[in-house]
Amino acid sequence: MRRNLTRAERLKRTSDFDRVFAGGCRAKGRGARLIFVGNALGYNRFAVCPVRKYGSAVERNRAKRICREVYRTHKDRLESGYDIIMVIYPGFDTLHERAEQFVRLSRRAGIRRSSSAAAHRGA
Repeated sequence: MRRNLTRAERLKRTSDFDRVFAGGCRAKGRGARLIFVGNALGYNRFAVCPVRKYGSAVERNRAKRICREVYRTHKDRLESGYDIIMVIYPGFDTLHERAEQFVRLSRRAGIRRSSSAAAHRGA
């Protein structure tokens, strides 16, 4: 599996966002929320959505870059075929904190592969 985040793996269209927010399953945690719904594709698509009062544009953009990097490094450990939106709240702004948060949320959501399955696939 490619380690970078390709254009096809980004959730971009408003209709896709609406579909995920309207009918998606949710996993809540402190500082973030994961909303996901199955798609008919053989791969995941991902987006980050900071809450409205997140801070300045610089802070929002930095937080989104961090979350995309966390997803990029953990995407090979997730089940395939989902549209995933990570809603983030202020705080928890380091890469390490967001990574721990993403792992907890993906486990709680049930979209994270077991460690033995990931090891078997060569991850």
